[in-house]
Amino acid sequence: AVVSTQSGHYGRGLNEEKTPKPGPSSAPVPASRRPPTADAQSAGAAALARLEAASNKGNKQNSAMRAQQLELKKQMQRQVSEERTSASMSAPREPEVIPQVGLKMVCPICGASTPKPQMSAHFESCLEKELELKPLETTCTMIYTLNKDKEKLAIGVKTLAFFVQNVVKAPDEEKYKKIRVSNGGVQKKIMPLVGGVEFLEIAGFSRITDDNDGEEYFIMLDTPTIEHLTLCIETLQNSKKASPTLDRDTKVLQSSAGLQRYELSTDFYRVTKEDLMAEQKRRAEESERGDLMRTKAMRDKDAGVGMRIYHYSLIRVRFPDGLYLQGTFSAHDTVESIFKFVESSLRHPISFTLITPGLPALKRDSTLLKAAGLVPSGVLNLSTSDRTEFTLLSDELVCKLSDL
Repeated sequence: AVVSTQSGHYGRGLNEEKTPKPGPSSAPVPASRRPPTADAQSAGAAALARLEAASNKGNKQNSAMRAQQLELKKQMQRQVSEERTSASMSAPREPEVIPQVGLKMVCPICGASTPKPQMSAHFESCLEKELELKPLETTCTMIYTLNKDKEKLAIGVKTLAFFVQNVVKAPDEEKYKKIRVSNGGVQKKIMPLVGGVEFLEIAGFSRITDDNDGEEYFIMLDTPTIEHLTLCIETLQNSKKASPTLDRDTKVLQSSAGLQRYELSTDFYRVTKEDLMAEQKRRAEESERGDLMRTKAMRDKDAGVGMRIYHYSLIRVRFPDGLYLQGTFSAHDTVESIFKFVESSLRHPISFTLITPGLPALKRDSTLLKAAGLVPSGVLNLSTSDRTEFTLLSDELVCKLSDL
């Protein structure tokens, strides 16, 4: 059967074979394309040029943008770095700790070693304690030690001895046993003298106010023995000033990184009255030589010369094993005293030389440390041919080993 469609096309029967579709060979062949004209080619070239220009412009813009970004980044990094630096500078820093080396003095009464600034109070305390145990000796020591004016001291001692000597010569004479306190000689020679009144009391005088005239007197109510009075005179005349002595303050040190710097206390160069007088004389001599020909900088520099006058020196002796022997010396000590100091610190006697770095070996003589260039401090190397497995220093000192 044949089926007809509404479109008017004929279909095919169910039992008919399929009709193959036409292949490519049956498709229509397109007409050949004509080449572009000269105007078209010019237009195309112009379009390509515009595209390349736009592309180059974009690349340049991108490069400029990247450069700007890089510069901005660098600026931000610099700003952060500056802020960190500013913060670190403004933040409080821990002060550098430089160990200070001070002086120690030995008390002449108790023998204790005390820092020099505290010695005065310590010495007076010892005198008060000693006064209870040995009143006569301690009082005479006070007279010689606590009175600084040598002329007034000599006059006061002579006057005290005179009063007591009168009683020894004439023990029955009452006039020698009564001394008016308001007397001009007593007021000038005895009363200002530290320890003067105490000496008279120990000798046997008592300070009493007379009811009749209202005057104060030193009166000897009971005459002591001649032996006691004679002992008082002899003790007064033979006593001496008790002065604290410099403590060598011996130490053994080992080198320690970061702690090799040290600072000397002002006690090493405290200016005395004698120093000021010497400095005044030096400046007067400088003035006579003609300061008008000198610049202000030169005069200012000279003004400071001599004011820091060192009276002490810190000496360190470096041993072959790296240990340092340290001691404090007076500027007027001799080079010989350093050699003795080293010898007293050795385990056993050895032959050695002391060498200042870069200079010849020190001569063992009476040259002052000041003249030898070892004030206010000095470091010496100990050289010896002796060899030992142990340190050359004594066991007692090595046990006190500390960091440098």
